[in-house]
Amino acid sequence: MAKNRNHHLRKIGDTWYFECMINGKRIKKALSTSLVAAKRLRKRYLQEILLHGNILPQQAAEKERSPLFGEFAQTWSCLKKKEIKESTMRDYRSAMNLYILPKFGNHPIRDISYLDVEEFKAELETSAKRVNNILVPLRSLFKMAFKSGVVEDNIMLKVDNLRTDPPVINPLTPDEVRKVLECIHPHYKNFFITAFFTGMRFGEMAALKRTSVDLQRRTVRICETLVYGVEGRPKTKKSNREIGLLPPVVDALTQQIRAMDRKSPYVFLDRSGRPMTPDHVRKVIWKPALKKAKIPYRPLIQTRHTFATMMIDAGEDIGWVQRMLGHSSLQMIYTKYYSWMKNETKADGSAFMRNFYGKIVGSEISPVEVIRVDFTPNLRQVKERAHSNKL
Repeated sequence: MAKNRNHHLRKIGDTWYFECMINGKRIKKALSTSLVAAKRLRKRYLQEILLHGNILPQQAAEKERSPLFGEFAQTWSCLKKKEIKESTMRDYRSAMNLYILPKFGNHPIRDISYLDVEEFKAELETSAKRVNNILVPLRSLFKMAFKSGVVEDNIMLKVDNLRTDPPVINPLTPDEVRKVLECIHPHYKNFFITAFFTGMRFGEMAALKRTSVDLQRRTVRICETLVYGVEGRPKTKKSNREIGLLPPVVDALTQQIRAMDRKSPYVFLDRSGRPMTPDHVRKVIWKPALKKAKIPYRPLIQTRHTFATMMIDAGEDIGWVQRMLGHSSLQMIYTKYYSWMKNETKADGSAFMRNFYGKIVGSEISPVEVIRVDFTPNLRQVKERAHSNKL
């Protein structure tokens, strides 16, 4: 026998009604002309009867009613956009509109469970990194809903990110850099010289103003980004920084500022006189230059990785590279670029052997017999040892 999916529902004319016996009394309430809306109201009424023994008055019902996810998402969006960068909010809206709202928009937010989110994750046909990025605004929304009392449990605390592979570092070689600069459109040559030899992010370069460039001191102050026409603060606190300029960059910026002749506060503009945008540069400038130079395509971010690997491979100080890139820690440099470090910068024990035993490595003399008398151990280690001896 087929299951009656319209239990407690009755259609009279164009309107669906809810009918039920409560405490010996027959209750009849008009719901909606839409069957979907009628079923949603029926579910609410049945829950109220189960919890309270009756259908709540309208005012109490509104208080008890869980807002739809889409309704609360509008509140979340209005409040959140005042706290974060416009470019970040744009990514959040994209995730919401393309993936999250089609799945959860018409569901009461209190009815969404941990398993619902896990099923949602499993259904997404995107990379693991993209899935994790989609979960970011969902976590933010449920955190706000929990703090405001809209939901009793923040289910997103139970949801784990997917495991992702580290980003691929595919920099250009110095010879490939030379070929690209030869093939790039002349209008953008100074831009790419600056990109290759400072490691600045695209948004930092697009936002660079003449007032932030000090050619006498050979420095640039990075304090803004420009993403899709919206200026904002740099990515992190460490990203707000002053960097030194190598001679090729000093020459490029000198030429660029002279060519601009105060036409704009920005140092770099496209050929039409508008601020630089990543999509335009990638499609119209970068890809054709790589193709002309017969170099396999790689994303525009690889100019930044190219700077880092060229400097590290040349033996430059890792701390200096960190400051140039604006990374928050040396650990980020080691994690991303360790394989590009020359052997003498790695922990292979050679520095210890040179300092502790002198230049006898590889000789027939036992190292133990000729320990250097001028070798200075770690001072903190000596102090701690002396302190323990006193005890």
